[in-house]
Amino acid sequence: MEIPVILYYCYPYTDQDNARYLLSAISQGLAAILALVFTITLVVSQMTRRYTAMDKIIFRPETVFLMIVFGVGVVMPLLVLKRGFWGQSVNLSIAVAVFCVFSLLPFLKGVNRVLKYEFGVNALYREIMVAIESGIEESIDTGELTEIGERAVMEAPENTVVTIIRFLSQIGKKCAEKGLGDETYWIVYKLSDIGVKSVGKGFEEASFFAVKGLKDVGVEAAKNGLKSLFEPANVAIDGLKDIGAKAAEKGLKKWDITIRAAEGLRDIGMKLEDKYLAVNGLWCLGAFVMEYLPEQCDRVIQNLKEIENEIGKDALMSWGKNCISDYPNLKSSFEEFKKRYNEG
Repeated sequence: MEIPVILYYCYPYTDQDNARYLLSAISQGLAAILALVFTITLVVSQMTRRYTAMDKIIFRPETVFLMIVFGVGVVMPLLVLKRGFWGQSVNLSIAVAVFCVFSLLPFLKGVNRVLKYEFGVNALYREIMVAIESGIEESIDTGELTEIGERAVMEAPENTVVTIIRFLSQIGKKCAEKGLGDETYWIVYKLSDIGVKSVGKGFEEASFFAVKGLKDVGVEAAKNGLKSLFEPANVAIDGLKDIGAKAAEKGLKKWDITIRAAEGLRDIGMKLEDKYLAVNGLWCLGAFVMEYLPEQCDRVIQNLKEIENEIGKDALMSWGKNCISDYPNLKSSFEEFKKRYNEG
């Protein structure tokens, strides 16, 4: 609405000869832009090699709306030329043309989102799994998929994030089964980061699947004794602790994310010779649930009891001493949780 008003006050009258040239240029220019955009979009759709590409790109509501707007922008100047409605019809045609040009930005962003999340994610997943099966470690490149996953948390709906997390989990587990330590470490590290960000966004389902993926990959890595710059199993433990603690702090209860993280710590710890990090992480989660979700304390205690049967109570108690060094505000909650554990 602002553009016609501005044009009205700045250029209330337009010479007819200039108006004819301007209207003709608007109509031809918009028609050329529409044809170019449509051609590019059609070529991109064909490059995906998917039969559903036309439905998801060309026949999206956004694309139909853009074509209607551009159609109005092309036809309106021609009608003005034919009927001779000079007045404000020229300014209105200019305003519609401006709107058409700027509407390309959200349209192209939408096309990019469809290509990236609808087709790109699936294609990358298939390529990575084929590379893993081939056994050629140098051909395995998970960087682009993990980058898309991090961006998805910020700009995509939760179901898209869930899909990417599940793909990364399957890739990580396959890498662990094949004994690929470096690739497993990278997947676990990024999966932890995506999981923490999902909790921050309130994506409970995505957070749940991140915890499940970390547990599955961590258990497989621990079972196979994978080594890397950092041991993948230990990185999975850190990720589970961070996700579980943040979920408790935000009060997320629907998917029992903190409890699932505690179970993951227990399962990975059971597979490791050195269970210190897993035990330490469980004590940390105990302090968090005592502070934010006290009704879940008994379930964390149950996981600690199972590990106690493996390592003894003395080791279990001593390994929890420094668990809240980064969270001094939880000292009283930790002491209360420890008391409750001893009474159980």
